[in-house]
Amino acid sequence: MILQIKSALSGLQERIKSYIKKISIENRHFTKMASFAIIGAFIPLSVLPAMADQNQTTFKSNVVLSKNSQIVDVAVKTPTIVPGDSQDQIAARVAAENAAKAAQVAKAAKSAKTTVTRVYNDPANIDVVYQTAGAAYGISWQVLKGINYVETGCVGSTTKTNPSGAGGPFQFMPGTWEHWKVDANGDGYADRNNIVDAAYTAARYLAASGGSANRYKTALWSYNPSSSYFNKVMSVAQSLGF
Repeated sequence: MILQIKSALSGLQERIKSYIKKISIENRHFTKMASFAIIGAFIPLSVLPAMADQNQTTFKSNVVLSKNSQIVDVAVKTPTIVPGDSQDQIAARVAAENAAKAAQVAKAAKSAKTTVTRVYNDPANIDVVYQTAGAAYGISWQVLKGINYVETGCVGSTTKTNPSGAGGPFQFMPGTWEHWKVDANGDGYADRNNIVDAAYTAARYLAASGGSANRYKTALWSYNPSSSYFNKVMSVAQSLGF
């Protein structure tokens, strides 16, 4: 039986080859597929799997055709993808970080406070300071000393301040000091904590407030609007010979 099948197939193959030669063979792929199709029409399906196993091949194409049937090489190097930011993104991030650091430095520099430590060399006899300051502005030196005594006890230069913000030997408020301040010792800085600068500034302020015309009640009321304050200052001044 097997010999009969082989003989039949051999004859069939010869007839197929003769028939195929008459067909255009421009497309070999078509010719090969046509051969299998014609063979399949005459060979029992039970025989085809064995033939397929014997003639099985793998077709791999390294080229593709463009729309105009031109061969296009696809052996192009695949671009390397590196995870992370692009160069532009890295540059933008670095610029933003540098700007943030610069802003922090500027803010720190702006908020930093320079502490100046001043050394006060007060005269041995502070009465001389009251006297020279009073003479410069036409104010009783006893009244000046009375104010200094009531405010800070005549301790000389001091950084003492009160809860309201007044400070120095004569307890000037910041705004009042800025308006009337005097650099009496000539060191280039009007310092409300310095006894000399403060005494001259107090004399100047009292003179402008009526003290130069012996209107001390008006002047002292301008300095501190309090009857008890006026009485205390004048009591000290009178004890000194005012």
